[in-house]
Amino acid sequence: MAAGEASAPRGHAFAQAHCARCHALGLRGASPLHAAPPFRGLARTFPIDDLADVLVEGVERRHPAMPDIRLDPTAAADLSAYFRSLRP
Repeated sequence: MAAGEASAPRGHAFAQAHCARCHALGLRGASPLHAAPPFRGLARTFPIDDLADVLVEGVERRHPAMPDIRLDPTAAADLSAYFRSLRP
């Protein structure tokens, strides 16, 4: 998938469906699960250019409540585009 085809709105919809139970998705507010960092903080500190590759290869749980994550390339590109939209 070309980088121009990634969609931040689709990435937000994916995050809303799969991540919002634990992570704060927007530019303000606390995460529903205290141990889950807000996505805006991750977007500032994680190298976004590497995020899609990491999500495709798989992310092993960081704490007991987090599932192991492995996304298809389209979902990974969309979620990366959403993360990029959270940067100042």
